[in-house]
Amino acid sequence: MQMKIWMLAIWSVMASFLGVQSNANRERDFEHGRFSVFIVAGLIMTLIFLLSVYGLVQLVMMYVN
Repeated sequence: MQMKIWMLAIWSVMASFLGVQSNANRERDFEHGRFSVFIVAGLIMTLIFLLSVYGLVQLVMMYVN
């Protein structure tokens, strides 16, 4: 059950990053989700996004030089 909570939170954070969160999922998150889980999931997704951008820039710069 704990893993399901985390997977739903990560899925909701990914959808919100892309701007495609449905109203039904948003309502489910606010009614049944825990605030701390969404904060941690958001921080993890932000870190993954920033590291991905950094890695992509490093890859491009390697080929430009």
